[in-house]
Amino acid sequence: MIKTVIKLIIIFVLCLLFSTGNKEAYTFIESATPGILGSLLGGLTAGISVIFTVLITIGANKGTACKFKKFESFLNSLKNDMFVLVLCLIVSIVVPYLRLVGIPFLTYPSFTSWIPERNITYTAIELTSIVVSFLLIFEVIKVMFVLIQCMPALINDNQEKEQSPTKSDSNE
Repeated sequence: MIKTVIKLIIIFVLCLLFSTGNKEAYTFIESATPGILGSLLGGLTAGISVIFTVLITIGANKGTACKFKKFESFLNSLKNDMFVLVLCLIVSIVVPYLRLVGIPFLTYPSFTSWIPERNITYTAIELTSIVVSFLLIFEVIKVMFVLIQCMPALINDNQEKEQSPTKSDSNE
């Protein structure tokens, strides 16, 4: 968890270096980001549903429950990545609103020179959500390919078990 927070802070600081208060720039980012992230989320959800369908079909055979234990860490990672991706989509929708109206009951500090301008901070938050989203998309695709690479081994194991006679069959 601490490692993840440190990575997130590093990404935010890098995005802060590339942020701008230019209205045309952040308007462009704010108008494009939710649509792109939403369609990527939809595509990834469709791909994951295909993988789940294949896993469920393979799991319908006897003796595969223990084999699926191998996939638990991948599936948990996939679940967490999808939740964070949804949060990034929510951030990309909420940040333009907060830029316009501000955060209720809070005033943005302007008394120090080391705090960046309000629009630059919001642009950095938007860029951070974009960077995190793309990193998560790469992670989800990697996990999907690992699951796909492991499926032939499960299918072959199931076919071998179905073809080999059991002890009760050989005694008859």
